[in-house]
Order: sequence, then structure tokens, then C-alpha cells
Amino acid sequence: MNLDKAGRQTLKYLFSEYKKGPSVLYPINGISRKYGVDPVALSEYLLENFWIRECWIYSGNTVAARITIKGIEKIDPIYVRNKFDEIIEGLASAGRSKTLLEILELKIEEFTISSDLVNELESLGLVKIQNPNHSIVVELTEEGYKYYEKKSGSLLTLMA
Repeated sequence: MNLDKAGRQTLKYLFSEYKKGPSVLYPINGISRKYGVDPVALSEYLLENFWIRECWIYSGNTVAARITIKGIEKIDPIYVRNKFDEIIEGLASAGRSKTLLEILELKIEEFTISSDLVNELESLGLVKIQNPNHSIVVELTEEGYKYYEKKSGSLLTLMA
């Protein structure tokens, strides 16, 4: 039970930090101490559920991690859904493909977040990432376009 609560609080913390610096690993020991759970056990629990990645264990059992899109979805599914919809709608309105820089709209500070979202959409089969002429192009798949047209299927179901 404490592991669930500690996990949820850890995801909230990691998400708030991710928005400030999505490429950075953040220590989770403070939360593990607060809930009386081992930080390594907490990180293993989060890793098993694919809610974190890039987990590092340093000397003295200091554990640092980075949240995944699935981790963000666990605590804020509306945020993820809105971001996915934004990307899919943008691709559909642009004729089904855009470069990653066009998706970013030149907001380079959102590169990591946008990349993470696009990679998750690719794992769901809704987009395809290509790399012609040293440029990253994101293309809506047939499945992604069907999702765009219907706007009724749940991404939460797709991610299961």
C-alpha cells in the first residue's frame, strides 16, 4: 500500500520536474523516506509498470529517475490525451506529415517532451517516424488517421 502511495507521489513529483527539465534525472529518495519504502524497491516498482526510465542508483542508495509518457498518463491522462490530440490534429491538417521542428513550432525547449510524445504515438502505431535528408519527419499512419477521423477511441485503451 505504501508503495502505491509513494509511487503516485513520485510520479507527481517527477512530472512537475519533467515540465521544467525533461532530460534531467531527479532524485526520489525524499519521497521514499516520507512513505517508509526503500528507494530501490520504489524505482523497481515504477520501472515494472513502465512509468519511469533512465533510473540510476548512486552510492548511498540515492536513486534518480525520469518519468515516461505512460507515467505522466498515470497521474494526468488529460494532459497526455490533449498533447496526443494536438500532434495528431496538427499532422492531419498538414496533410498527414510534418517535420519534428514544425511540430515544435520552433519552441526548442519542448524538444524532449515532443520527442517523447511522438515516440509514444509511434509505439501505439498512430505515427511513423522517418529520417530523410537529416530531418525527422513524423507521418500519420492509417491507424492514426482513423483515430483522428473518429475521435472516439480512447488512447488509454490503445496504450494497454
